[in-house]
Amino acid sequence: MKQKISLVLGSGGARGITQIGVIKLLEERQLEIDEIVGCSIGSLVGAAYAGGKVALLGEWMSKLTKRDVFRLLDFSDPRYGLFKGMRILETLHSIFGDVNIEDLPIKYTAVATDLRNNREVLMRDGSIYHAIRASIAIPAVFTGIDSDDRYLVDGGVLNPLPVNHVQNKENIIIVVNLDGKPNAPLTKTVKKLNAVALLQESYYAMRRRLSEMSLELYKPDYVIHIPHNMAGIWDFGHAAELIEKGYALAADAIPNEILQKSAVSLQS
Repeated sequence: MKQKISLVLGSGGARGITQIGVIKLLEERQLEIDEIVGCSIGSLVGAAYAGGKVALLGEWMSKLTKRDVFRLLDFSDPRYGLFKGMRILETLHSIFGDVNIEDLPIKYTAVATDLRNNREVLMRDGSIYHAIRASIAIPAVFTGIDSDDRYLVDGGVLNPLPVNHVQNKENIIIVVNLDGKPNAPLTKTVKKLNAVALLQESYYAMRRRLSEMSLELYKPDYVIHIPHNMAGIWDFGHAAELIEKGYALAADAIPNEILQKSAVSLQS
């Protein structure tokens, strides 16, 4: 029987475009993805795949220029976030529409963070548009969603790599970690970093550790590590290159013939 795949797509801004390349590799290998778990950019790419529109999303992103990205940013009240995020979401909505998650052909989970109650929120039914909107709401960048005693923001705040929310445990679990170790050391020593750069590097270090802990605890079968300094959060103007890099990194990490999960591994 053909081994099925549960694919976990992490958060990481424009680096998440590499996940389109990963999916392209898995499709070429004729591996059947029957579950997607994603947060932030991973929820968007995962939704596009689940709805049969990931190639269309890749084509659209590959044509974006820096000017196009800037035009998609709709400024908001700075007390709640620099951007509303609606212009981007409306554009994406026009590309692959909206469906109820429960009507998708595969299992799909989008992960958001409820800041009001300090917990993760799993979206497995209802509007996929709403799920993506909540999951990608980077705090202080995009406006969060305030509803039903919850304030929903980016799922990566608490869990940048949600391996623990895979439901099909019998599947081969493949993870795309967008917080991989940098492919080159810092050009400056930590002591020479200014306050903003130091805060940024501290944030990256925290995210890397959270992702490492998730991988250590839940032990997925295969991990594709995307170096965290491969692209900045807004580098959507390099989408075509990022898709190619994601494909190449997946080809290196995933063998041509993946092994069936043994009964022993399923019981552990």
